[in-house]
Amino acid sequence: MNKKQHISILLATALISLFMLWGIISRIQFDFDLRNFYPLEHEETEYFEGYVERFGWDNNYILLGVECKGAHIYQPAFLKEVDSLSNSLLQLEEIVQLIGPTKQEIYRYVPFMDLMNSSPLLALDSSAARLAEDSLKVVERPDLLGQLFAEDQQSVLILMQQKEGMQYEDCKRLIGRIDSLIQPFEEFKALHFAGKCYGQTTFVDLSRQEVATFVGLSILVIIIALFFSYRRFWGVWMPLSVVGVTVLWTLGTMMWLGFSLDFISNMIPTIILIIGISNVIHLFSKFLLGLQAGQAKKLALKRAIKEVGRATILTSGTTIIGFLSLLFSNVSPLINLGAFAALGLIYAFLLTYSFFPALLMISQANFQLKAAKDDFWQQQLGRLALWVERHYGKIIIGSLLLMALGLWGSSQLRINQHVLDDLSERHPQIVDSRFFENEFKGTRQFEMEIILRDSSKSLSDTAVLRALDPLERYLLEDYGLGSMFSPLARLKMANRMTHSGKADYYRLPQSRSEWKKAQKIEANFLANGRYPLVVLANGKRGRFAGKMPDMGSLEAQKRHAALAQFIREQELDQLIDYRLTGSAYLMDINNQCIADNVFYGLLLCFLFIFLLMLYLFRSWRMASIALLPNILPLALVGALMAWNGVDIKISTSILFIIAFGIAVDDSIHFMAAYRLASQEAKSKAEALRSCFRGTGKAIVVTTLILVSGFSCLLFSSFMGTFYIGLYTSICLFLALLADLLLLPALILRFGEELQE
Repeated sequence: MNKKQHISILLATALISLFMLWGIISRIQFDFDLRNFYPLEHEETEYFEGYVERFGWDNNYILLGVECKGAHIYQPAFLKEVDSLSNSLLQLEEIVQLIGPTKQEIYRYVPFMDLMNSSPLLALDSSAARLAEDSLKVVERPDLLGQLFAEDQQSVLILMQQKEGMQYEDCKRLIGRIDSLIQPFEEFKALHFAGKCYGQTTFVDLSRQEVATFVGLSILVIIIALFFSYRRFWGVWMPLSVVGVTVLWTLGTMMWLGFSLDFISNMIPTIILIIGISNVIHLFSKFLLGLQAGQAKKLALKRAIKEVGRATILTSGTTIIGFLSLLFSNVSPLINLGAFAALGLIYAFLLTYSFFPALLMISQANFQLKAAKDDFWQQQLGRLALWVERHYGKIIIGSLLLMALGLWGSSQLRINQHVLDDLSERHPQIVDSRFFENEFKGTRQFEMEIILRDSSKSLSDTAVLRALDPLERYLLEDYGLGSMFSPLARLKMANRMTHSGKADYYRLPQSRSEWKKAQKIEANFLANGRYPLVVLANGKRGRFAGKMPDMGSLEAQKRHAALAQFIREQELDQLIDYRLTGSAYLMDINNQCIADNVFYGLLLCFLFIFLLMLYLFRSWRMASIALLPNILPLALVGALMAWNGVDIKISTSILFIIAFGIAVDDSIHFMAAYRLASQEAKSKAEALRSCFRGTGKAIVVTTLILVSGFSCLLFSSFMGTFYIGLYTSICLFLALLADLLLLPALILRFGEELQE
């Protein structure tokens, strides 16, 4: 290419970059919608969508926990402030319904007048002594104690149902209004918040903050690494401009296509920055070595492209294949991560071999480095090559022992996920969640739909309800639900109303007259919105719903199995068909699906790498040698995760694919360099020494940059992102050691003399 063509490339790159920048500025969006994490095109997701149409959303609520300053919650001043706050919250247009401790009433049925009479559960205008008496009524009510009133008498809960379909901006506005309402109150010791709106705004706000943080830290890391590698200004800004334009193009494409960033895709800019620099450094290092050898700039660039071009095609291809394997996932955020990370790496490759050469040829910089004999890297790597030659047998034996240990440790990895374990334990949202877990019997939603098998029966039939009563007791006493909404619970509440609200009568009616009274109240009083929908109009489908502690998907699966066994033992499967569903249940299913997809994705990557090495060397033996050093780091990282209690879940499962797709690049560069060196070397040892001197520095430098770049993710408030940063960094460092120790050792012991 001539100078005019190089200038044309630079101008075209600048124009495209301006277009992408405008798309980012005008269209960038951050979002977190729990529905995006439901498994796509899955029968359970489709079933839940129908369930929502029948009974409504299971997580469309806001929890507000209020701690009191005094010795206990039954103090007039505190309860009056709680009541005042509840009244103010009810005035908000976003709040559809509110259930609070001061809004509870005792209902009594007056038979001869056929009406309901009610009185407040708590007499707010009375003395502290009277409230202490009222507190005894709370203790007798299992539907209140541990639900709206904490058992330790230090806090109360206000439950609000929010409007359907509220997006980030709506939730942000609602949270602002709630914050302004709680300011005047003086009897509150602390307040705790949870629910859909708070989770959504927390994840979106953190995603916004972390994109800027990660990009800034990644750029700083790259600048430091490039400066210490080349010690020249041009050695920093030229490679950095390539990855900077790559990130600009990738984000711009996402925005122009209408995609948004979430707490998973916010890693894309960081991933592109720290992975995209690799090809640039390999090309740049080879170019500078050519200049050191006395070649003209144009010739040095041409030979550099020729020598590393095939290797970078292969390394880019393997990393892209790794990310594209995420397309087989059934979760939108992971699919988006895989697609746009792969697109970004394609952009990085194209810019490395078009924009970067144009920069080099147009630049008037004096590309001078120290003579090879004074190069620190070549001296140290040359010594390492000699050490490997002397100890390759011990290296192979030690590596095999470590691999066996790693594979055994990896076999202990668990597939497990909690509702909010992607946030750091120190984050206020997690602190609040733990508060509700400890004081109000959990935050994990339970949803189960039952369908009567006999179409002639109804969920209002006495025999049906009595047959289902053991199921409800099992869910509360053995399965672990802390609260329950169900057809039976609604009837039990109606029965209690017919007996002046006495707690002992919270049970199914026993006599025929009790049944008639309770069902009449149920139909006329509880079925008009005062109680959640638990039975459809036809009486054939019902809902058992509640909340429980967030024990994790692994424990949940055990409880599901025990529930199924109980239903079989009680022969309830002859009466009903049942189906577990709900947001938490779908997340559990999704977690298992993702773990399976990652396993098959890794197999696909292994196969692809093996075929690439087979193509490069035309040798089954050499292809196998190239693959083994990349299994060792994955096995050791899997073992470390298992021993440190890090489970496989949506956010951590992808680190294996990311780490393998990147780690294998150094093996490809090393093997490609060995293939070229073996054409002129007289022995394998001589060819390997040439590899260490020629491509060793680029491998070390790129790995150090990658490790440093992924270490930036350690500053994340999302634990999944934190673990990706930590264990990917460890994996890449172990992969570097494997490529510089185990790979040449295997070549010396089992490799073929490749002469052409």
